[in-house]
Amino acid sequence: MKKIAVFMLFGQSNATGHGVPMAEEDIIKEPLKNVLGLNREPNQSFDTEKLKFTGYTSYGMNLAENQDNTYSVANCLAKAWQSDIDSGANLPDLYIIHISIGSQGVYGMWSPTRQRKLIPGKLGDCDISMYPLACHVLSLFKKYMEENELEPDFVGMHWRGGEQEFWQSVPNLKNDDRLKNTYKTIFAGLRESLGAQFPIVLHKLNFEAVLSGIEDGKHLPSMRFINEVFGELCHDLPNVTMFDSTRAPHYNPDDPYTLFRWDLIHYSPQTNQWVAKEILEEYKNG
Repeated sequence: MKKIAVFMLFGQSNATGHGVPMAEEDIIKEPLKNVLGLNREPNQSFDTEKLKFTGYTSYGMNLAENQDNTYSVANCLAKAWQSDIDSGANLPDLYIIHISIGSQGVYGMWSPTRQRKLIPGKLGDCDISMYPLACHVLSLFKKYMEENELEPDFVGMHWRGGEQEFWQSVPNLKNDDRLKNTYKTIFAGLRESLGAQFPIVLHKLNFEAVLSGIEDGKHLPSMRFINEVFGELCHDLPNVTMFDSTRAPHYNPDDPYTLFRWDLIHYSPQTNQWVAKEILEEYKNG
C-alpha cells in the first residue's frame, strides 16, 4: 500500500478564492509532480465512473465553479506542498478535491435535499447540486484508492462556508436546530461516501467589520449564531474542529484590511497563503 495525503476544500466563495487572482509568478502552469487534482473536463459529471487525477495546476481543478488561478487555499496548499518536497521534505503525494461555488450554502446548491443538477460555468451561470456531486466524487475516490492500493492519510476536509446563511438572516434562536441538523446530514453523507471519519475543519466567520456597517448590523446576530452552530458541531461530532484566521500573525484587530481584501468578505492572498502553510505545518507536526 502506498501512503498518500488527502485534502478536501468545500464551501462557498472563500473556498473558491473569489476575486483574488494570482500574480503571474504564482500561477501553477506546469502540472505538479507530487500534488494531484481532479480537472473539471473528465471529472465534472454525475455519469463519471472512474476518476482521473492529473498533476495539479491552479486552473481547472475546482469541480464546481469555473474561476481559476485564484489564491484559494487549495492552490496555495498545492504550491506550498510541492515546494516543501522539492526542498527535501519527506511528504507523501497530496491528492486534492475542491468543490465550491460563491454565494451558495447549505440551503442553496449545497442543500442535501436538492435534486441532481449540473450546469457548468462561471459564477452566476453555473447551477450545480454540490452535495450529491461531492458524494458521488468521494464514492469514486474510495474505489480509486482501493483499486490503486493507496492508503489515505487525511489532511482533512476544510469547510469555508456560512456566508449565504447569514445574508439570509438565519434565525438567531437557540432552539432552532435546522442549520445544525443540515450540516450534520451533509457531513455524515460525505463521510459515508468516502467510508472514513476524516477530519472536518470549519472556518470561523470573521466578518464583524463589514456586517456592523450594513443595515445597523442586521446580519451580525446570524453570523454569530452560525459560529455557535459550528462550535456545537465541534462538540457533537467526532473529529470536527474550528479554524480561526484571525490567528494570522499579519492580522491587526484594529485594521480588518490586514486580513481581507477591499470588500472585507474575501480573504486576501496573504491570508490564504498563511492558512495553507498552517495546514501544511499542522500535518507535518502530526
